[in-house]
Amino acid sequence: MNIRHRLIVPYAFVLIFLFAHPVWSQESEQSTKQKKSQNSRGMLFLSDQDVILPITSIEWGSPDRWSFTSRYVHMFEKDRNNKTWLNNLSITLSPGISGGRFGIGYQSIFPPPSMPDFGVFSEARVVLLRTWGNPLSTVTNRTFVGAEIRGSLSFLFNIGIGYYTQISDANGNREDFYTFHVGVGI
Repeated sequence: MNIRHRLIVPYAFVLIFLFAHPVWSQESEQSTKQKKSQNSRGMLFLSDQDVILPITSIEWGSPDRWSFTSRYVHMFEKDRNNKTWLNNLSITLSPGISGGRFGIGYQSIFPPPSMPDFGVFSEARVVLLRTWGNPLSTVTNRTFVGAEIRGSLSFLFNIGIGYYTQISDANGNREDFYTFHVGVGI
């Protein structure tokens, strides 16, 4: 290795430092108060009370097998600081491998005052379910209506149970079944 090749690396570091150091050393003045970033944790804030959460949960359950949940939340309280109970309207869409669910319901959040980054979520919702592929507990290409109750500890773990009845069948037979889901998220 000749001397020219050995000197390239030190010169490159010196040049980078010469150009980068003045930028790092500059102080910026803020003429106006900066608003707190509202795009935290993948949330899309439509207003102070409305938020879209593209993916809030990844779950496994019956009948849709693996699914993920996207959620729109309308928060009823305008002043949410230091509240021990938060009430929300929740609209969910949960496409899965063998079915999809669309739900509308009431969501409550209990954030303990001593643990601001932790919360207990509960939800009751009415759900429209459509099956496809190879669903568990029922047959494919059927539409059901039902209700689900769900609970979650923060964004760690969730569990849900539901009861569904078939909307219509050409033969006049209706199918009813219970469902469950477990997952990560709310």
